[in-house]
Amino acid sequence: MKRFEGRSVVVTGGTSGIGRAIAVLLGKEGARVYVAGRDEERGASVAHEVTVSGGQGHFVRTDVAVDAEVELLARTAAGDGLIDCWFSNAGVEGPIGPMSGWNDDALRHELDINLKGVLSGLRHGSEQMVSGGAIVNTASFVGTALPVPIAVPYAAAKAGVVAAGRSAAPLLEEAGIDVYTLCPWVIDTPMVDRLTGGAPEDKGNFAAGFAPSGLLATVEDVAHVALDLLDGRLSARSGDAYLVDAGPVATLVE
Repeated sequence: MKRFEGRSVVVTGGTSGIGRAIAVLLGKEGARVYVAGRDEERGASVAHEVTVSGGQGHFVRTDVAVDAEVELLARTAAGDGLIDCWFSNAGVEGPIGPMSGWNDDALRHELDINLKGVLSGLRHGSEQMVSGGAIVNTASFVGTALPVPIAVPYAAAKAGVVAAGRSAAPLLEEAGIDVYTLCPWVIDTPMVDRLTGGAPEDKGNFAAGFAPSGLLATVEDVAHVALDLLDGRLSARSGDAYLVDAGPVATLVE
């Protein structure tokens, strides 16, 4: 039997990068996956990949900045029975650079997606989950392991995601729901492409300047750690946060 046979999983930010990798890997392990995102063409493509890989893929157009859309996503996914797992992975890099370049609209957009979207997932996802379910939220090494002065709003949002997971864990314990946080180092994603220009050498240099391994990790590295958290292959306590490097190597955030 496949690891996630018969289980229902929601993945926000599932149309590219880490979210897509998690969705496809879950499909290979037999899951019913609800891929959530704003891009309908890419979302439909990822849902098809999930189905082709051996699972059941469904796309639900969702902007996690809008709480009502996250609620609708949760209710839609629960239409076939209660949800087993929820991945909050949607994220944007937001304002990069000195404070003089920030503006209120950009800050609100950053926090609405990177932090409020996670809180909406915790709230509405847990309402539709089975006892014994799990929620995994994607944060970052930024705001967790290293200060990055050019990314203060991003750091604040991602540190908030870690704090939210730690605080929600005892709150959801009675409902039988575990909460974990993934804090990737430098991963080969479209976000890193945008930050570096996308050239392989530039991305490699970027990773060498931050990651303990000095390597650009793959989205599959993060996806494998995520699935290991969910089925107990990675020993963890609810509320734990893990830094994920190439390998994959998962290191507990103390």
